[in-house]
Parts: sequence; structure tokens; C-alpha cells
Amino acid sequence: FTFSMFAIAAMAQVTSFQPTQRGNFVIGSRIGFSTAKSTIDIESPGGSVKGDGGSSSQFNLAPAIGYFFAENFVLGIGMDWLRTNSKTGIDVSGGTAPPQESSNSNVLFGPFLRYFIPTGDDKAFFLGTAVSFGNSKNQFTGSDNVVQSINTSLLTVGVGPGFTIYSNDGWALEALVKYNFAKSDSEI
Repeated sequence: FTFSMFAIAAMAQVTSFQPTQRGNFVIGSRIGFSTAKSTIDIESPGGSVKGDGGSSSQFNLAPAIGYFFAENFVLGIGMDWLRTNSKTGIDVSGGTAPPQESSNSNVLFGPFLRYFIPTGDDKAFFLGTAVSFGNSKNQFTGSDNVVQSINTSLLTVGVGPGFTIYSNDGWALEALVKYNFAKSDSEI
């Protein structure tokens, strides 16, 4: 399940400002960043464990371009790049295993289609779908300090509704809720 919010898109104007009219283009991107750090505090009759619970960071960039081939219908192509880094925390089993690190990079390309339902001059609901193809490469350092790789082929299909608010300058702000189904094939 993916929740994307605050995508920004620039709309090319042909004559008067009618954002979803045939012949217009949409160019936009989603940019995202998140980071997390945790601590562990386990208390039990057999002893207690306190310390680093691990950390992770994630960066996402998803540019797209589309063309309104008919009134309220846009067809386009997009890319989705996602980079994740993570590090495990202390060994909670009481062992002395060093923290494990991993990095993952995903790149997906594919077409999208949206149908807009205008609710006024500057607002519209939309229903959208996207299909993406790509690959993922994951590298991690195991407890034996050996770097290992996993290469994965990906196929995703997403569908969901959204809402767009347009400005008179051709910019738009949108919120999107999308369900993604993904199929992967890995080589370790």
C-alpha cells in the first residue's frame, strides 16, 4: 500500500486555463525522504538489554510526463527511483554479532493513465492506474563481514484515486492514495 501526498505538477496552457483539456501536458514529480532510528530496552527476569535498535533512511524521486489525449484523460510515462539504507542494532540474543548493513536501490519505468472528474474551475478528482517494470539491487554485509548481492526483476501494477487543486499559474498540488501490487523474481 502506497500513500503519496503533495505531488507538484506544471500544466502547459493552450488557450484559457482549462487544465484537463485535450492537448495539454502534465509534467511533475514526487520527492520523498524519511529517516528512522530506534532504541531497545528489554527487561526480563533473565536480564535486560538496552542499546541501539537500528536505523534506516529512504529517498524517493518519481518524475513523470503525460499528455491529455482526450478531454479529462491523460496518458504518460513515469520513473520511480527509491534508495534505502539500513543498519541493524545490537544483537538482542546476547551474542556479539556486529550490526548488519544493507542498501537497496529500485528503478521502475512505465506508463500511467488518469481520468479526471472536474469539481470546479480549480479542482478535480481523478482515478489513475500505472504499470511499472524495473529492477532492484540489494547489497548487505552479513555477520561474517562478507558483502552479498540480490538482484531482483520487478513488475508493479497500481490503482487509486486522487484529488488535484490547480493554481492560475498552471501549477497543481495533489494528494493520491494508491494500492500497488508487485511481483518480483530474485537472483541471490
